[in-house]
Amino acid sequence: MPYAVEMFFDKESDGYIRGLWRTLKESGISSYMHDSDNVPHITLSVFKELDTTDADKRLVAFTEKVSKFKLVFVNLGAFPTDEGVLLLAPIVTEELLRVHKTFHDLFDDLKQNQMPYYLPGSWIPHCTLSLNIPREKVHEALDAVIRTCKPIIAEVDRVGLVEYHPVKVLKEYKFKD
Repeated sequence: MPYAVEMFFDKESDGYIRGLWRTLKESGISSYMHDSDNVPHITLSVFKELDTTDADKRLVAFTEKVSKFKLVFVNLGAFPTDEGVLLLAPIVTEELLRVHKTFHDLFDDLKQNQMPYYLPGSWIPHCTLSLNIPREKVHEALDAVIRTCKPIIAEVDRVGLVEYHPVKVLKEYKFKD
């Protein structure tokens, strides 16, 4: 079963992103993120398989090395793939890259089980707004969201271990204050 490790945001930012999910659902373009048990997030990695007991220990160690931090989300876009992903992207800061590297240092021996586009040097940090948008509807999706989308400053305050399809947050770990 696949697992993801995802960083979650403060309550206000979470609500703002859920509002964008609702906009996409109400526009009839995509309801997946809104209707699933997803939490607004930035994914640090996706594992094809994972020993969750071992991951729990590693994630505790990870949160002992990472403090809460802020990200400024200013980019709205889409990946040019068949997955039809609409996204909100933050300004990539040294802090964000340091957090990503710290995570991957702790999980380095498991990189063969990770999806390659989450590894250092390949990672494009983003918060997914929708999935599986048909190519011919990507412009419509962007148009629906851009009307209300504005730059936001989000505090990244915790990380979660997530099992998916269906999405289930197994455990959350708070970053240091």
